[in-house]
Amino acid sequence: MKKLQIGIDVNEANVGNRVGTGQYAYNILKYFYGRSEINFTLYHRDPLQGDMPGEREGWHYQQVGPSKGWIRFGLPLYLALHKKNDVFWSPAHYMPSVTGAPSVVTIHDLAYEYFPDLFLPSDLYKLKNWTRAAVKQSEKVIAVSEATKHDLIKLYEVDPSKISVVHNGYDSEVFNMESKISTKLLASYDLKPATYILFLGTIQPRKNAKKLVQAFHLLKEGGYKGKLVIAGGIGWLADETLELIKSSPDSKDIVLTGYVSDELRKTLYTYADVYVLPSLYEGFGVPAIEAMGCGAPVCVSNNSSLPEVVGDAGLLFNPSDPADIASSILEIKKDREKWVKKSLSRSKHFSWEKCAEETLAVLTSGKIR
Repeated sequence: MKKLQIGIDVNEANVGNRVGTGQYAYNILKYFYGRSEINFTLYHRDPLQGDMPGEREGWHYQQVGPSKGWIRFGLPLYLALHKKNDVFWSPAHYMPSVTGAPSVVTIHDLAYEYFPDLFLPSDLYKLKNWTRAAVKQSEKVIAVSEATKHDLIKLYEVDPSKISVVHNGYDSEVFNMESKISTKLLASYDLKPATYILFLGTIQPRKNAKKLVQAFHLLKEGGYKGKLVIAGGIGWLADETLELIKSSPDSKDIVLTGYVSDELRKTLYTYADVYVLPSLYEGFGVPAIEAMGCGAPVCVSNNSSLPEVVGDAGLLFNPSDPADIASSILEIKKDREKWVKKSLSRSKHFSWEKCAEETLAVLTSGKIR
């Protein structure tokens, strides 16, 4: 019996520092690698990263050029001339115009439709036009949350029957409380356990770190002795946030870490007083689940997918109101242990294995073939 042949665009996974969609694609690929009953062809533009799953029978990498115009010209031309897949999957928003097979695309969020001014013009054009085209072209669409599904129906008028909701996962082998974590990494940032509020994410307007900095000032005025840690790389349009931090009267107690490794992320989650995610919009919000897996109590914005993801295991706040953010943090601290238990329980609902299994079920469904 002929094996099912799945083609995948692996560019999101094939990067050095994986965040967001890169983590998503990479963790699903690791699971797919163990499925020897299916043949996979993995298309990439750049040389392979050393930690990508190695070639084996039924797992073949295909580098396609040219680098410029890859998704618009190089890849569709190659796929048109080499029709070998039974289904083609794009893990993040963009789809080659020709795939040579029925296609599936994963849509993570439609934040750019709600907050267009928070995106660079070049990115905004591609997100708006290429995402809409990919959704229209695909036989099936995977949405990472019910909130994203709702947005696809509302904004792109997608038939609900075409959309499958598959929640993201997190790496519970890394982000857990089972292994002892050294505090040495904390010391390198002059931090001590349970004496800092943590935000982890790329510094960009949509992540709304500015309001958290303002909330932190209110907490300091109220007598909070700890620090604020903003962990993550510098993203687009970050200047205003960085200037606010620099000019804050509390700047000496605000720690910027830059891009964080898994080891540092786990350490920061494990010893955080409270983890806060003040985003204006999230398609899912994986860091909130990672934090919960490490036993951090969480409070998050009351918008988009975050209430769905966190459930009743964390507190919700109005992300445009620094006083409400500060109040939620203080409320968590009143009974921190209760919220720690809730976090650990909630995190068990999510895993990359479950996400990958459900994704593969969509890719192998009879309707796709």
